[in-house]
Amino acid sequence: MCILAFVPQKMMAQTFNSPQIFDFWKGSGSLHPQMLKKKGFSEVYSGPKKQGGFLSLYHSKQAQEYLFIHYTDSGKTSTITYYLPTKAKYLNLQAEKKNLNATEELTAHGITTYNDGKKYYQISFKCSDH
Repeated sequence: MCILAFVPQKMMAQTFNSPQIFDFWKGSGSLHPQMLKKKGFSEVYSGPKKQGGFLSLYHSKQAQEYLFIHYTDSGKTSTITYYLPTKAKYLNLQAEKKNLNATEELTAHGITTYNDGKKYYQISFKCSDH
């Protein structure tokens, strides 16, 4: 269940929590665009990566978030990188780390700057059992 609520700076709560992120490893990657559209994300890019595999980039203007979904050559989700606009959202996801299964991994990367010139808090997710 995703809870969206207004916070003081008129920003939305993060769109995904840790358990929901791992839903991307279930089922077909072809369903991701519909699932993300329902959550308010629009596709920015989808295509092959130079290193092999594929990358899809989604952006939610309302939540001010980016999702980078990396797929293998066979179309399976390999890694998801989530850019969050606030430290509170970033820390909230890190707090959920204790609820992960043994096959699920969350890595906090700190602050990064994206092409739009804004700073984001970056977290990556991996799941080894799919």
